[in-house]
Amino acid sequence: MRMLPKTGADLGAYAAARRAAGLPVILDLGCGARKVPGAFGIDIIAQPGVDLVHDLEATPYPLPESCADEIYLNHVLEHFDTPLTILEEVWRLARPDGRVLIRTPHYSGTYAWIDPTHRRAFSLRSFHYYGENAYSFYTRARFHVVRVRLKYFMIEEDWPWPQRAWGRAVQWFLDRHQTFGERFLAYLVGGIDELQVILTAVKTPVKSS
Repeated sequence: MRMLPKTGADLGAYAAARRAAGLPVILDLGCGARKVPGAFGIDIIAQPGVDLVHDLEATPYPLPESCADEIYLNHVLEHFDTPLTILEEVWRLARPDGRVLIRTPHYSGTYAWIDPTHRRAFSLRSFHYYGENAYSFYTRARFHVVRVRLKYFMIEEDWPWPQRAWGRAVQWFLDRHQTFGERFLAYLVGGIDELQVILTAVKTPVKSS
C-alpha cells in the first residue's frame, strides 16, 4: 500500500475553526474534485479542494480518533477490494453517534460495473454487518443503520420528461417496498442506480479527565 506525503491544510486548525463557529467537523474521504462544502477533503490524488493527500487503503490515516462529526464517502467504497477495512477506519475517526453518509452503486445498476476501477457493489443489507445482524463478528466496528434508500435514477436531470415520470413512479414504489423491490423488480425496471446510506457510529464516549 502506498504511503503518501501529508500535504495541504492541517486538520487541527480546520477542526478548531469549525468548532469555534459552531459547525460540525466534516471529513470527505475520496473527495476528488467535488468535495462536500465545508468539509476537510482527503484523496490519493492532489486536486482542487483536496486538503490531505493519502491512500485510503493505508490505515490508520494520519488523523486522530473520534475527530469527525460527519464523514462522507460518495462513490468511494466500490473502488476497494476490502471495504471492511475502510469502514473500520471510518468508525475510528467518527465521534460517538457521528454520522456516516454513503453513496455507492447498487449491484443491479449499470453504474456498478461501467467503471473499470470498480471492485464490488452493494445491496440493501450490506451495511447491517457492523453490529445489526448475527454475522457481525468479522469486525469490531459498530454502526447503527439509520436509513438505506434505493435510488432508481442517480441523476434524474439527465433524463427527458417521459423517463423522469417513469422514474418517479418506480422511486415511489421502492421507497415503500424496498425488500420486494430489490428482490423481485430490480432487473425488471433496468436496475437500480444507487444506494444512499446513513449510519451512526456506535462507540463509547471518551471521558475527559
